[in-house]
Amino acid sequence: MKPAYWDTSALLAMLFQEARSSQVRHLAFQEGGLPGYTSFFTFIEMESAIARRLAEGSLARGALSKLRVEVRELEGALALLWPDHEILADARRHVAELGLRPADALQLASARAAADVEARVRFASLDERLNEAARAVGLGLAAL
Repeated sequence: MKPAYWDTSALLAMLFQEARSSQVRHLAFQEGGLPGYTSFFTFIEMESAIARRLAEGSLARGALSKLRVEVRELEGALALLWPDHEILADARRHVAELGLRPADALQLASARAAADVEARVRFASLDERLNEAARAVGLGLAAL
């Protein structure tokens, strides 16, 4: 079993019915992707996505309490990586060298830190541009 580093996009697909939700759930529950790792700000990004879905009407307010329980369960299954000087320097390099947005650069730098702790960790993201950057810096990708 290989744990995964979870980008926000993959975690959202676990909570909402999306095109690759079944692959994400398979990674999490059948392939040992959980417990795993994620960035300290992933759950802030998830809160933003939830608020956006509420505002646009694709998420009913009545579903919110069950969704919050699921988010807390995910948070409990993931080790949160907090930025240190090395992660911040790595993220700055990713912005400059790979042209990543700051949030994506921080996700990638955090994933690299997780790989330093546990060499077999796989990067789980549904963002193809971010997956290309992960490959470019030597991270193994989860099959999603």
